[in-house]
Order: sequence, then structure tokens, then C-alpha cells
Amino acid sequence: MDELFAQFLIEGRELIAKATEDLIALDEDVAARGRVDSAFRAVHTLKGSVAIFDLAPMGVALHAAEDLLGNVRSSDVPIDEPAARALLGCLDQCDRWMDAVEASGKLPLEAPREAVRIATGLLALTGSPQAAAAASETDEQWVKELLDRQSARLVEARETAAPLVAVRYSPPTDGFFTGDDPMNLIGAVPQLVALEVGAARPWPPIDEFDPYQCNLRIELISAASEAEVRQIFRFIPDQIEIISVAPAGADGDSEPIAGLDAHRTIRVESSEIDRLLDLVGELVVTKNGLAHIAASAEAGADAKAIVAAIRATQAMTDRVVADMHRAVMDVRMVPLERVFRRLHRLVRELAQRLDRDLAFEIIGEGTRVDKAVADALFEPLLHLVRNAVDHGIEPPEARVAAGKSARGCLELSARTLGEQILIEIHDDGAGIDPARVKKVAGKRHIASAEQLDAMDDRATLQLIFAPGFSTVTTITDVSGRGVGMDAVKTAIERLGGRVSLSSAVGAGTNVSLRLPATAALTTILIVKVADERFGIPLDMVVETVRIARSGILPVGLGRAFVLRDKTLPLIELSALLGLTTRKPPQNIRILVVDSGRGQIGIAVDDFSERLDVMLRPMSGLLARIPGVSGTTLLGDGGVLLILNLAEIIG
Repeated sequence: MDELFAQFLIEGRELIAKATEDLIALDEDVAARGRVDSAFRAVHTLKGSVAIFDLAPMGVALHAAEDLLGNVRSSDVPIDEPAARALLGCLDQCDRWMDAVEASGKLPLEAPREAVRIATGLLALTGSPQAAAAASETDEQWVKELLDRQSARLVEARETAAPLVAVRYSPPTDGFFTGDDPMNLIGAVPQLVALEVGAARPWPPIDEFDPYQCNLRIELISAASEAEVRQIFRFIPDQIEIISVAPAGADGDSEPIAGLDAHRTIRVESSEIDRLLDLVGELVVTKNGLAHIAASAEAGADAKAIVAAIRATQAMTDRVVADMHRAVMDVRMVPLERVFRRLHRLVRELAQRLDRDLAFEIIGEGTRVDKAVADALFEPLLHLVRNAVDHGIEPPEARVAAGKSARGCLELSARTLGEQILIEIHDDGAGIDPARVKKVAGKRHIASAEQLDAMDDRATLQLIFAPGFSTVTTITDVSGRGVGMDAVKTAIERLGGRVSLSSAVGAGTNVSLRLPATAALTTILIVKVADERFGIPLDMVVETVRIARSGILPVGLGRAFVLRDKTLPLIELSALLGLTTRKPPQNIRILVVDSGRGQIGIAVDDFSERLDVMLRPMSGLLARIPGVSGTTLLGDGGVLLILNLAEIIG
């Protein structure tokens, strides 16, 4: 059951995202009838999945949403704003319920009341006040009245301290035509203590009586567990109310489903598993080859033959391990679609709240990245998108006054660049004024007046990433709390990526995120500094060069060198790490790295080999060591520190 439930959590989120996307698309084009059909199918499928599990309140809300979408499908009238808002609200609540179920295995205690509120609002929009009124009758008063009427029958059950479960079953009026058999269901309820069958609505006059319309309301009490009772009614959760009335001291809550973590679950094609199995077979063959070589060496085989055999086995091992690495990475790769879709509705609601008219376009949502990267991307992307809508896109009247279209454009794109992915958030809004950035930076003491005067526009824009920087003076629920672009930068760098920003006043802003497509293996360059070895992520290194000591020139308080007619600043890695290095040789070894604000040179004592390593994050007391991304084990058993150059350089 755990595996089935984990699969439900994955598919449920996808169905909610799909229905949300369809409803938002209808806001752009109300005539897109295919979107109504698609949203209806997603909600219908989700409702069916919910019925399998103990999530009756969620089923009630989805059933009402399905009814409303069904009405829209059967009419020629486009979906209106109140209906779209109510449906999106229902999906949003279902998304929150999915989070709660994932965390605890069950819905929150207030879920039934919230489901009724949602269903009442949705049913009222279907034009069926009778249905809405029926949905609103969920007061637990009926339980108290039922217990009072059946008090005599309950004495024996209470004396044995048996848990009691009260059920109100309201079959639909057309239930006889859908294959429902209410009395057969009631007969299947275990340990039935009391049963009452009455009319759901007042009986009509005899000449208006329709024997094919179901007008039953069934109330019962069972001494079985709540889980057993819910199992009987699991396919009709929208037609029942189940309330535990266990004796005092008993806990009627169902146990959470343990061991579930949907975020750590990946759907994998069987062909990919078969590929991994084949590679494991090849690895076993290679391992057996090593045993054969060891036996030959013990038997006194020629040393040259042994070395040749070891080299051949190593080459085979390298190939198999590389193929296995690619296969595992393919298994871990997921499309960015799930992350991007969640942003669509948030942009729509934020635009409405801030009175912005904008078109939100997503490009490249099929781009595949490591699942760990995808899971960590939502928060920084959310902040960037909110920034673009709040600070970037102007109100319609301001855009018209500036000679622009009243409707702004916000574009979120993703594409693959070799071993990396590039995600860009571009808006055609007001852009960022460097003069204003300098003014705010000076006021907040982010940089000194002398430093600000020496900065060009490109360097000034990077001040936006400073902790606490904000141009907003009024705190709202959207902006002004001082948790800004520095949080985005920190999150992206934690993933091994980099953030860059460009902007033009009046023309808009573009934020670029470069991230590794995979997060399991990292290619590093080993360098030596003061007789110590360190690892540098290779994606930070543009090139390595050797410069004669005479080519290093003093510039102000620092030093610089010329590389292909371009002057680059030079920093000693030993000085950054607080190490004492030996006298520099005649030719100084330099790493040319991209700091995000331009290229700089990092002087080291020596270069060593390149390695693909498993990066292990720092933990425990070492977790807060600055300038270190993690560690890895070397072939000789030594531990190598992997430096975070972006943090060290500052």
C-alpha cells in the first residue's frame, strides 16, 4: 500500500498542476473548449484516485469541482471569472492537502469543514441550490441527535469500550441509474449497532412522486474501526460523512501511513532498469577479471603480463563505470515542467493582486535536470518571478505613458548548454536604475561612498545580491522584508550554480541561472597550495595559464596580469585561505575563473589531475566552515576539501 500511495502523491500533484494550467489558459482564451475538457478529465481522474484512499473530504471538494466543470462542458457559455476563481481555489486547497498527506499520512482535522465550504461554493455556481443546501448540511449536530435516539442500543457497546463510528449516507437522487445499491452497502458494514433510514427531503404529493428518484438518508452507528467502515464506502466518499464517537480516552484517528516521501520518489521506465542491470552484469565480469589477475600474480606470472592485464581491466572498469554513471543520471533526470507549472498560477494571482496586465510565457519546460536540482529550484524561481511582477512590470497606465503596450511580458525559459542548464527570467518592465541602486546601497551601508563612486553600471547591479538589499520602503505581503536576491544567490550557489543579472532602464531585466544538469558527480581540478591539496569545481575554471613572474604587475593595492590584451586582477589562493606558501617560482600557475562579475586570476602553487568525484556535503560541527562546498575521498584514502571559490572570493 505504501508504494501505491506514493504513486498517488506523484500523480495527484501532476493532475492538480494540469487542471490548474488548463484553467489559467482559459483566462487567456475563454473559447478554448479543449482546455475545459482537459481540466474536467484531470479532476475526474484525481477524484477517482482519491476514492481509493481514506481522503473523503478531498473527494467531496473534487466531486463538486467536477460537477461545475461538467456544467461548463455541457453548455456553450464560457467559464466566467467567479467559476474559474472557485475552481482554482479548490485545486489550491487540494495541493495543500497533498502536502499534509505526504507529511503525516492523513488530512488535517479541519479538512471536512473546509471541504464542505469549498463544495458549497462550487455547487452554488452550478445553479443547483438544492445541491448546495444539501452540501451545507454537515453540522455534527446530527451525530448527537442520532446518539440520543439510539442511547439504549449503545449501552452494551459503551460497556465494552468499543470504538463507535457514526455514518450519514446520502445517496444521489439518480443513484438507482448509476448501479448504486444503498442497502447492499449498509448490509456490508461490520458490527452494526444502530440503523435509521429516512427521507433526505420532504416527500412530494403522491401525484408528483417519482419512484425512480432516490430520496434516502441513512444514518448508522458501528462498533467497527473507522478504517473498516471507510473501506466499505471508499468508492463514494462524496456521499458520506463519517465521524468517530469513540468512548472517552480512545483515539479515533487513523494512523499515518509511514515511510512515504513523494519528493524522493522517481518514476522510472523499465528499459532504464534493464540497462542498469546489464551494466551491473558487465561490472561483475570485470570484478571476476580482477580475481583472475590476482590468481595469476600469485602463481608467479610475468610482471609485464600482470601490468598489461591490470591496465586492460582498468580500461574496462572505467568504461562500465562511466556508462553506469550516465545510466543513473538518466534515471534521476526529470523535466522542469512540474516546477514551472506551479509558477503559472502564482503569477496570475500576483498580477491580479498588484493590478498588472501581463502575459506569462514558459519555454523549454521539457528541459531535464537532476531531481535534486529540480526540487530545490522552486523557491528561488518563485522569488525571481515575484520580483519581476512586483518591481519590474509597470502598471498598465505607466506602461502606456512610457510608450509601451499596456500588457507586459514575462518570460521563463530553460535550455541545455552542454553539461549545464540555463534558466532565464526576462521581463520588459522598467528595468533597474544603477543610480538608485547606489543610493540605496549607500543608505544601507552596503558599500562605502568611495567604492560606489568607483563602480560602473555592471558592477553596481551586482549590489542587488547583497544581503538585506531592497529598494522597497513599504513592507507588504509581497516585498520589502529584506530577504531578497541574496537568498536566490545562496540557493543557486548551494546547487553549484551561478546567478547573473543584466538590465536596461525602461527596457526590462534579465536574470540568468546557470546550473549543473546533474548533482551526483562533480568534476574537479586538484590544486596544491602551501603543501596542501584542494579541489576546485571545474565549471568555475575558464582556463589554466602560466605567467612569468615578471608579467605580474602592481595595480593600486593589488596585482594584475595581462592575458590576451586584457588586464585581469590576480589573487593568491594561499592568502585567501590564510596559508603560508613558498617563494613563487619563475612561472606562476594561475586559474582563470569567472567570478560572476568578470574574470580574475587565482594563483596556486601547482595544478594536478582532474577527477570525477562524489561530493559529500559538510555535516555536524564542520557544516558551517566558510568557503568549503564539501569533501571527497581520493584513491589513496585521503580526504580532499572542495573549495567554494565564489564564497571565498566574495
